[in-house]
Amino acid sequence: MNELTILKSTIEIGIEKPFKFLHITDTHLSFDGERISNRWQCFESPDNRGQIERYFLQALDYAKENNLFIVHTGDLLDFLSESNYKFIDEHFNDVDYIYAAGNHDFCHFVGEAKEDHAYKWEMIKRTAPHFKSNLYFDSRVINGVNFVTLDNSYYLMTDGQIDLLKAEAAKGYPIILCMHTPLYEPNLPKGSTQIAYVIAAPDEVLATYPEDRRLQQTPDEATLRAVEYIKNEPLIKALVTGHKHKNHEGALDNGVMQYITDGSFAGYIREFTVV
Repeated sequence: MNELTILKSTIEIGIEKPFKFLHITDTHLSFDGERISNRWQCFESPDNRGQIERYFLQALDYAKENNLFIVHTGDLLDFLSESNYKFIDEHFNDVDYIYAAGNHDFCHFVGEAKEDHAYKWEMIKRTAPHFKSNLYFDSRVINGVNFVTLDNSYYLMTDGQIDLLKAEAAKGYPIILCMHTPLYEPNLPKGSTQIAYVIAAPDEVLATYPEDRRLQQTPDEATLRAVEYIKNEPLIKALVTGHKHKNHEGALDNGVMQYITDGSFAGYIREFTVV
């Protein structure tokens, strides 16, 4: 049986009592249940069937054995199905976690509809009851560090989320901001395509994308305001993200570190030490 790869990273804040937490992202549970699906083939090889749930359960066991709080940054589901919901109800309900939603957490089935905000807010009615976190925005203070999550899964953020983030900053705790989709960095890996799949890529980068991806990933004014605030809020000490199915550590142009972890479907999780 294949074993997890546990990456190790340190976030330097200057707290009195260092602690650890576990980052999991992009699990992509693909239990069929309601209809026949071959989506699992995007994440598993035929000779390793079951690796999605096997790696995820190993990750949960690791967290429990080491008393680690979990930050999951989305796409626990690959699509909405009662079988996927049943799995997370059975295995994720008794876990200590905070959750940042991913785009697949609102996807009834990949490619069947245009994934816009109207679609998301209809689908969230099905997904939200199965999670303990508020999928729009949430926060939790642990050992004097504020873990804040927000949904940026469709490459956009809202003024309402930034108002909430400002309210969290007003509490005075250092913030680790946890989101599904990373912010643009010039040195981010693009993977097998030349599309960055990030928030607020500059116009000259977006201009190189195919039309559908350019429209999908062009930031609106609220998103640009959000990015500007995030980069200028001194209490935001690190960003923890997923989505890209790549492992990466890099600094934003303000020097704040952004950590991206590859999908748990591929056997990757990241253990952070906060000091």
